[in-house]
Amino acid sequence: MDRKLIAALSLVLLSPLFGCNKGGSAAGPSAAAQQEAREIFSTRCAACHGVEGTGDGPGAAGLTPKPRNLRDRAWQTEASDDSIDKIIVLGGPAVGKSATMPPNADLAERKEIVTALRLHIRSLGK
Repeated sequence: MDRKLIAALSLVLLSPLFGCNKGGSAAGPSAAAQQEAREIFSTRCAACHGVEGTGDGPGAAGLTPKPRNLRDRAWQTEASDDSIDKIIVLGGPAVGKSATMPPNADLAERKEIVTALRLHIRSLGK
């Protein structure tokens, strides 16, 4: 095999180990991204999903259907990471859910923040 090709493949395969991938390290989102995700959850998501993610936020009272209980282990098991990421950015209709779940289009190009939000949502189910 050509030495240049081997070197290029090595860089591609090893770059995640050295934090060279875009949007955080191989270990996950940065501490700053995790903090921003918690703030976004508190200011945007908790209004309907509640501070603890149980679907009992102050905005939930007038909604039909009620917001998802993010702590529900059955839902946590069946929801894919891709579908959670998609609903965060594109809203409920993007995954066949309620139109009352608004999109967060400003996060479309902020993959690390979306990942941190998903990980926060996943942590609620533990």
